[in-house]
Amino acid sequence: MSVTYEISQDRILVGDEVECFLIIKNPNPIPENLRSIVFFSDLISPRIFSEVGVIPPNSEYRLPFIFKAEKEGTHIVEVSVKTYNGIIRTYIPFTVESAEPELVLKTGEIYLGEKNVISVSAIWDSAVRIKPLFNASPSESYGNDFEFVFTPEKPEKLRFEIEYSNGNNIHSVIKEVNPVWITSSGVTLSVTYNRNAYANEAVEVSVKVANLKKSPINSLSITIGGDERFIPELKPNETWEGSFYVQPEKGADVTLKYRDELGKEHEMTKKLEFNTINESAVQICGYEFDDSTLTGEVCNLGSTEVKNVIVRFGGKSYFVGSILPEDYEVFSFKAEGNGTIEVSWKNLAGNVLTISSFAEEKKVELKNAEGGREILYASAIVSVAIVLLAILAFRRK
Repeated sequence: MSVTYEISQDRILVGDEVECFLIIKNPNPIPENLRSIVFFSDLISPRIFSEVGVIPPNSEYRLPFIFKAEKEGTHIVEVSVKTYNGIIRTYIPFTVESAEPELVLKTGEIYLGEKNVISVSAIWDSAVRIKPLFNASPSESYGNDFEFVFTPEKPEKLRFEIEYSNGNNIHSVIKEVNPVWITSSGVTLSVTYNRNAYANEAVEVSVKVANLKKSPINSLSITIGGDERFIPELKPNETWEGSFYVQPEKGADVTLKYRDELGKEHEMTKKLEFNTINESAVQICGYEFDDSTLTGEVCNLGSTEVKNVIVRFGGKSYFVGSILPEDYEVFSFKAEGNGTIEVSWKNLAGNVLTISSFAEEKKVELKNAEGGREILYASAIVSVAIVLLAILAFRRK
């Protein structure tokens, strides 16, 4: 009679319960009566079998038992098979490994406040089931290579529960990965403009929006006063730049709205503050009457161009056109008598503005030094001192 064994697993891990068989063969032509079978180890269940029975001639008996792999190492289990003809002893070696899947983080950097895709791989000889123990999607996955979507607001422990099999055994282990946490630069709103401005001039406001996130943003709107611009999308590290025109006396804020990749709406606001000069940016710098002709200058003291400039006097008008910043243009047309000079223009903010100044053609009496005779000049030339032209040299900070 001979005794051998079968172990159902080639690899045994700590915690496994391994199905095994003790195989007792009777090659003889007569039956063999088994009195008892004893395993001398607490790792075997059951350990003792009594009055097993008779093995017919030229046949075998397969006895199932369980080996419990409680600890790592090589365990030699002694088995005693007792018959009425004697005792047969055999030894069964079990090698137990302490092994579990390794979790490798492929995404080394995690950006706070942004949507991140975390890539991890489970190093194991078969597929595993993995569950993130933090707020990520999907809630579980099966395989060896995984991706999870995660939007953290602050650093936290990234732990995963991994279920893996060996034979008919299911094991579970918790693994933690340690990424580099990076504070996202997010979305920046930069505003540049001239703070010192005339009350009614159109100040150019330069706006720059930069997406420094690792994910795109969309549905952007930038509003200053009644002017609104729309940008469908800004990709990562993409920048948008544009110019707006604002009249300081009306005031305005710069408001940026956008949606992140998760559809969450964000809003940023910057207030425009001006040191306002309480004078008109467009002024009548000077005028004079000469031979029934009104001649003068219209000055643009502001920082931006004005358009559609028209001078009116006595029912007549003169189209000046455009005046560049810190420049002036001359007007001249037939006119005489007292009246109001009116100047209208359109600034780059789209506002149509008007100023006026009363002009008069005076009679001036001059006395002769010798005879005291009075000399009357019926159409004396009246010149208004062009003091305002000196303002053109003024450079605002």
